[in-house]
Amino acid sequence: MFHFARAAASTAIAFGLLAATPGAGAAEPIGDGGVIRMMASPYGSQSFIPFVIDKFDLDTRYGFQLERIVFSDSKAAAAAIQSGSAEIALFDWNSLALMRNGGIDVIGIAPFITYVSTIVVPETSQINGVGDLKGTKFGIFSRQSTDWILVDTLARKKYELDLAKDAQLVEAAPPLLRGSLEQGAIDATIMFSSIAPDMLATGKFRNAFAIRDVAEELGLPLAPYLMIGTTGRYAAEKPQNVKAFVAAYQEVYDILMKDDGVWQEQGTNMKLSPEAIVFYRDQMRRDMLRSFGEQDDATLHRTFDLLLETAGAKALGMEAMPEAILTLDYQQ
Repeated sequence: MFHFARAAASTAIAFGLLAATPGAGAAEPIGDGGVIRMMASPYGSQSFIPFVIDKFDLDTRYGFQLERIVFSDSKAAAAAIQSGSAEIALFDWNSLALMRNGGIDVIGIAPFITYVSTIVVPETSQINGVGDLKGTKFGIFSRQSTDWILVDTLARKKYELDLAKDAQLVEAAPPLLRGSLEQGAIDATIMFSSIAPDMLATGKFRNAFAIRDVAEELGLPLAPYLMIGTTGRYAAEKPQNVKAFVAAYQEVYDILMKDDGVWQEQGTNMKLSPEAIVFYRDQMRRDMLRSFGEQDDATLHRTFDLLLETAGAKALGMEAMPEAILTLDYQQ
């Protein structure tokens, strides 16, 4: 089990949360006691999974030892999973599909969050939706990012806008886009959920809308964007470990839905202000997912088809989705 500033969790609180877990009293999956290596950034939304597992000794409870491998480049997670240097990592559905199309035997075993990025604007801005982006300077991370492609798709289909022409796109990394918005150099920007809260806490900015709202406006059911993945090879060799990890994650979800103190503690580790932590907690609670739904895989295939029609194969990196990118076999 890894340890980073392990806090002594209250036994009473822990047992209270466990008792509230759906299916409590049913047989729990228990791993073989071995190490499960997880690729996870120490900051941002995905950091909460190993943090909560460690804080509440959930790896011990579910019969495995969690080892977190810190990384800063998403390509490192894919390489580690492919090489067998790690068993667990988080991927967005597009990246996972690209890996499967490329012959990498990775599969989603649990959801994490739906589309969580937001469009941040100055408090006094008149921008409230995609249709209001015409004539603006609009910040995006990349023309290949799913967030941007969803916005572009909605603009074309519902508002008859080609934002590449009808707006001035400013492509940059999120911290640079934040600076540009603060300096008034752009009118709106897509922003990471881990950066937006500090902006909102100043009172100078607000969320105009979320990428989740864009997907819903396109008629797409709620579905995971980031999911927990492993290789089919590891799942076949250690199915109980995979089931145990998924069960531990589901308890992480339950704890994060109830325990404000966990958000305060890890939010402080992320250097968020107390006010920003509240914004962050409330948004993440809205967007986290506990289990896959029966239609999630079909919804993601439908999403791909819709985006392919608008953005084309080059932007998405592929002409077709693999047959399946997730499985419900390991969740209770």
